[in-house]
Amino acid sequence: MVTTTALELGIDIGDLEATVLTGYPGSIASTWQQAGRSGRGRDKSISFLIGFDGPLDQYFMRHPDSFFGKSVENALVNPDNPYILRAHLLCAAWELPLSSEEVFGAAYERERVGLEGEGLLRQRKGRWYLAAAIAYPAQNINIRSTSGENFAVVDTSSGSLLETVEASVAFFQIHPGAIYLHQGESYLVEELDLAGRTAYAVPTSVNYYTQTKELDDLHITRVLRDKSCRQTHVYLGEVEVTNIVVGFKKKAQFTEEVIGEEPLDLPPQRFPTVALWFDLPPRVVARLDREQLDFAGGLHAAEHAAIAILPLFALCDRNDIGGVSTPLHPDTGKAQIFIYDAYPGGIGISERGFDLVEQLWQTTLRAIEECPCQEGCPSCIQSPKCGNNNKPLDKKAAQILLEGLLSD
Repeated sequence: MVTTTALELGIDIGDLEATVLTGYPGSIASTWQQAGRSGRGRDKSISFLIGFDGPLDQYFMRHPDSFFGKSVENALVNPDNPYILRAHLLCAAWELPLSSEEVFGAAYERERVGLEGEGLLRQRKGRWYLAAAIAYPAQNINIRSTSGENFAVVDTSSGSLLETVEASVAFFQIHPGAIYLHQGESYLVEELDLAGRTAYAVPTSVNYYTQTKELDDLHITRVLRDKSCRQTHVYLGEVEVTNIVVGFKKKAQFTEEVIGEEPLDLPPQRFPTVALWFDLPPRVVARLDREQLDFAGGLHAAEHAAIAILPLFALCDRNDIGGVSTPLHPDTGKAQIFIYDAYPGGIGISERGFDLVEQLWQTTLRAIEECPCQEGCPSCIQSPKCGNNNKPLDKKAAQILLEGLLSD
């Protein structure tokens, strides 16, 4: 029997004796939860985990002790994120008037004053009430995103609304030419109306899927924390990320062969978030130059691998994290690797990586060293979401960079 991870079949799981998990679910907590669908009764049960070719899957395949010896991940939250806090304060005020003694994080006072200035909250006898003109706020708040804005996907063959897509991912999923899946059926997006926030699609039958190509740029706005680590320096700070979707690839089903590429002309998306970054020891850079290895390819490969391994230390998915690497960043004047939270305002992932950066380097290096490939593959340095077609990449250079970061 094949099912989704939510086991939405309406069956009595008390009788299940075995489960087979196809691919690491993304966290140790989810793995135990899914495996535990079997063995709910008195008898013994068995569960299999079949690893995919991602770095984290293969790391656990080679080091099962790291899985069984590790507790579940720390849940991460950023209570000062204004994109989350603002909406929560409105809901909280609807439930019970706010007071000056409330503890919602350091940014609470600022957001409350801002909401009062906009007329959304009103003060009376030292407490703040939701303005009378506002209906129940939770019905207009999206608990799964921070933007609160959506694009409609319309089936032009019937004129019906298929579903809505969150604005932050719309350019990746419903751009012109995209193959969009809805309830197992394929649709070709013919037009994306940016002003009307609507994508128009028609049913289609094709043997390929689409994958976007994008460029990322990053600007440092404020350093929050920094520390010395081995022979280098590590930073945590606020940044502004600019993402531009420049085109898409058509990839054959099953074989993954690229059968076509097309350009796209879409506006850039910008959002503030939190990132960690670190300097590279000069002697390591000099060694790469002496050995005539690809410096940019080494940075890029180390960035990919670190992003893939970071979910080992934080309760997140690979898609919750973004990265930028460059031999010369204009804000620092140095070669840099950035890893950032892929959500406006940040949600604590980069901060967790900053706190455990040495462990992150060590595990990333181990994953690269133990992969049997020669030039790099999806199990170590290649990323399925890379907007640059996984170019340039240099596995040996990445290994030397990480060794240099960890040397005393």
